[in-house]
Amino acid sequence: MGFSVERAPFIRDLQNGLLEEGKFLVRRAFLQTAKNNKPFLRLILADASGHMPAIYFANAVELKKISAIAKPGKIIRIQGIVEEFQNVKQIKLTKIESVEEGEGELSRFWARTPHSRRQIYQEIRTLLQKITSNELREVCIEFLKDRAFMRLFIESPASRGVHHAYIGGLMEHTCNVMHTVAEFCKIYPHADADLALAGAFLHDIGKVDEYDFLLSHYEHSEAGRLKGHTLLSYERLKVKLVKSKMHPLTQAKLEHVILSHQGKRIWGAIEEPRFLEAYLVHAADAVDSTQFIFNELKRTSLERGMDSAWSEYSKYLGREIFLR
Repeated sequence: MGFSVERAPFIRDLQNGLLEEGKFLVRRAFLQTAKNNKPFLRLILADASGHMPAIYFANAVELKKISAIAKPGKIIRIQGIVEEFQNVKQIKLTKIESVEEGEGELSRFWARTPHSRRQIYQEIRTLLQKITSNELREVCIEFLKDRAFMRLFIESPASRGVHHAYIGGLMEHTCNVMHTVAEFCKIYPHADADLALAGAFLHDIGKVDEYDFLLSHYEHSEAGRLKGHTLLSYERLKVKLVKSKMHPLTQAKLEHVILSHQGKRIWGAIEEPRFLEAYLVHAADAVDSTQFIFNELKRTSLERGMDSAWSEYSKYLGREIFLR
């Protein structure tokens, strides 16, 4: 199959009909059986513009061969037909080939934060310097000094698909939450700005452990599935607190901010916010993640040329949103 990256469309540009050539990242792949008992391979294909389901029908021997090529995290070349099935656009694949390691730019397959990560780092550092409590400021700075942690922090996504799900997403989201908390504390001067700002920086640090992030793909790590990022964040903080001279009550409150930042137990919080600063961090976290979902729904709807004044249903928001 002749292939040219320049000719290959992005997922956002795919229209119904023949797809002569494509090059995509395999996010997921699993074998299934159709109602007529014929086996097929179901894939989720992705690039920097989005993702799309795909199916490949073949006999058991061929499917075993193709499954060895189309593994999650691998980049493949394809041919097929783009079609609508039960109101969902998918690719009915006719050919799948492997791609050699290093062929093509990873930036084609992974979206990155549109902002300068160097600038985001400087903003985070500037905000941390505003913490007047030496103990709270120093425990945060310890993370900035931790090179192994920072290598993960500047690359990690903030989620697998809900919000800021791209390289540098965690760093961008953390900075946004810190800025929001700082503004909250200007409006509510009775809040402890030091505690709230430190908590905002630390609230998602465990996400660097929640995913196996390999640049070509990421999935939940075993620790991420078994513990979740909230507990992983708490565990990372406890390691840094061992050498800290922080007052035991302040330490307990900082730990509580992390354990409660998701707001409610049904949303993943280990404890629900018990004081104002914990609630402000939760609120800032919810604002930034939710505004991202609203914005992405509107952006993708406009890119698809939807004439409707309303978006598609969002399972994360539990509703459609108004686009005009």
